[in-house]
Amino acid sequence: MEGASQVILRNENRLAGESLLVIDPLRDMLAGRLQRDGREVRLSTQDFAAFRWLEAAGFGASFEAVPEIRGEERTLVVNLPREKDRLVMLLHALAAGMSRTARLWLVGENRAGIRSSPRHLQSFFGAVELLDKARHCALYEAREPLSERPFELAEYEMRWSLKAAGRELRMLTLPGVFAHGRLDSGTEVLLEALAQLRPAGRVLDFACGSGVIGMAAMLADADLELSLLDSSALALESCRRSLRENALQATLLPSDGLTNAAGRYDWIVSNPPFHRGVRNDLGVAEDFFREAGTFLAENGKIVVVFNRHLPYQQWLQREFAQVDRLDANGGYAIVRASHPRPRCGNRA
Repeated sequence: MEGASQVILRNENRLAGESLLVIDPLRDMLAGRLQRDGREVRLSTQDFAAFRWLEAAGFGASFEAVPEIRGEERTLVVNLPREKDRLVMLLHALAAGMSRTARLWLVGENRAGIRSSPRHLQSFFGAVELLDKARHCALYEAREPLSERPFELAEYEMRWSLKAAGRELRMLTLPGVFAHGRLDSGTEVLLEALAQLRPAGRVLDFACGSGVIGMAAMLADADLELSLLDSSALALESCRRSLRENALQATLLPSDGLTNAAGRYDWIVSNPPFHRGVRNDLGVAEDFFREAGTFLAENGKIVVVFNRHLPYQQWLQREFAQVDRLDANGGYAIVRASHPRPRCGNRA
């Protein structure tokens, strides 16, 4: 069991039999332990991979950008998110929706920044107390929610724009989305390459984040059939808002890796992630490269951008017969892959 969950269980006696809402639970059996004494425990997560894990473990969970507050929850348990602006947004949403007599627990690892969280809690709660420190984690309790202003998700949007195919692409992003409020340098390099390659047909933007890669391609080709795939509910909500802002249409796919991708694509484009939370984790990209070929149409292509020090080109060469490095500058590489190698039952 993760250290943060162990700290919750160390303080389980404080919960009595009250109803709980656990927000962004970790992938462990905490929910089952909390349900042992007949407590009502609801789970809400912004991460589709966690949602699938929880469902497979037998726990009912909701996948949503902002947790639904019903009013009967006596304690809201929040696992510290990686991004501080996402924490602020969550705290505002919860403080505005929870009962005045309810309380909030915030738990997280020291290395994730839990020690700096009291100042954020104090912006939304009248009373904040450190309950416990253990397992390189800390647990804070906040009471007396301050309801000076109602919560509106639009308050946390950041608007920005870029030129694509000679037109202005207007983007709206939310906290927790990769490169929130800006065009990151790796994606900028990829967009320059795609402007020359001109993807067409069925296009999948994998780990799409704000969706800027796929939407820029759609501005260049109005007939392009676009799917935007991500594990983050906030990323997909950002995509939905940006699509509406630009009068564009695309399919939004919540997915853990490629599990919810459907059919075959002429192009798969991506700036793939290399972390989960505060931990570097190349497994998402490695799984993507291993499975992506099964979703390519005949003569389909994958184009990705990545930090040059990452082993992605070698991994692609393991899975595809044709792998070409198109560009390498500013610390980034762009690689195009096609012709998936035959899958063998004994391949890793």
